[in-house]
Amino acid sequence: MSDIFCKIISGEVNAEKIDEGENWIAIHDIHPVAPVHALIIPKKHGPLRDYENEEDGKLMGRLILAANRVATKLGLDKDGYRLIINYGEDSQAHVLDHLHIHLLGGKKLGSKIIQN
Repeated sequence: MSDIFCKIISGEVNAEKIDEGENWIAIHDIHPVAPVHALIIPKKHGPLRDYENEEDGKLMGRLILAANRVATKLGLDKDGYRLIINYGEDSQAHVLDHLHIHLLGGKKLGSKIIQN
């Protein structure tokens, strides 16, 4: 696979790594929308719709635990943080073909209700 996250995971593209586990890597987002904006990226390539079986469910759980670990490492465990998973073109995600979790914090993030 050749998306940007696969290239980061393989070391082909440099990224500011925060932490790493057996099945995931956490990096700082290069276009932050909050004072703290990290990405938790599974090493398995594929969009959310490809996560279908029990093993994938376990990996999703590991990603949430990884997000908690990264949030603690970044000092967000006291005041809180937000996790976001985007899927599909309507989400306006920049990387559509590789699941990733946005970890946002470092300030009051405001309403999470989208108004049209």
